[in-house]
Amino acid sequence: MTSFNDRAASMNLDISKAYKGLYSYSDRFSEVVYRKLWTDSPDNHFDHETELRDDHDTDFEQVPKLAVFTKPIDVNNIDARFQYVGVVSDLYSFVGNDNLIKSINESISNTGTPIVEEDTVLYNNLTKMRSEITISSSQHIPIAGDVLPIIVVNNSYDGTKAASISFGLTMSHNSERLAFAFNLGELKQIHISNSNTNIEAPIESYLEVFSQNIGTMISDSFNKQLTEEEMLTCLDVIEDISKNRKKNISNLLKELLPDVIEGQPIPLPSSWQIFLSIIRFSSFEKNLNVKKLLENAAQSALVIPGQMFNVLKQLENTRPA
Repeated sequence: MTSFNDRAASMNLDISKAYKGLYSYSDRFSEVVYRKLWTDSPDNHFDHETELRDDHDTDFEQVPKLAVFTKPIDVNNIDARFQYVGVVSDLYSFVGNDNLIKSINESISNTGTPIVEEDTVLYNNLTKMRSEITISSSQHIPIAGDVLPIIVVNNSYDGTKAASISFGLTMSHNSERLAFAFNLGELKQIHISNSNTNIEAPIESYLEVFSQNIGTMISDSFNKQLTEEEMLTCLDVIEDISKNRKKNISNLLKELLPDVIEGQPIPLPSSWQIFLSIIRFSSFEKNLNVKKLLENAAQSALVIPGQMFNVLKQLENTRPA
């Protein structure tokens, strides 16, 4: 395997201080430093009882790991110092946060599709990054609201999370943005030196299948009226999580349904209406596990066109080499 030192320049790390085992990267979000580790071996180390040198074969040996240090980009705090945040192996494959996001943005721009918004957050002592890139869509379906494609980019500097892009949807409702993890495929680039997946390549295919099929997906889902059994099955899944959540979602669902005509049976919702009500509720859910379960329930109610399903399934099955 090629060592970290030999790959550092190709990973866009600053190698100007490689002579002291230090490799760095800086962008608009943060700074990170990787440093080689060695076993301790102080000079003139004596056993004071015998006054003999206490050397050992393992003294001053390089360890095949690198220490990771991060520092925020803060022009108002010139005294900010790097803090130790973990270690990675010598086989670690570095991907800079801004380098990754820029490559995704360039891939989107190459399709001629404008970016609406980019929202990036760092957490876990600046070692992990999540960026949501919302993309423009030519589709405008007033009855369903504005539905836009979204690409979620994840990365880590300590190897605990793969670099990845996830394809999904986001929605605007009454001037607020409802982002949700309706996963339309995901690609991962694990932080190992021999992994060579190009995670930016499928973006053009994703945008193409989205623009061709999103209108059909919404209209088919809006026109498909759920049977009583289908609706109860979906709500039962939610009740397994919490009866209060089921009650709240049922109340939201009533807002989307037409008024009941006296003497007529209570109208059943469409797939799209139950999808909207669950998503509106889950957008405020703080428990990530519960949020994911709710979104899975919402996704199961939708009608997904065959072409979209097949292309996105192919994306999902892509694995790092």
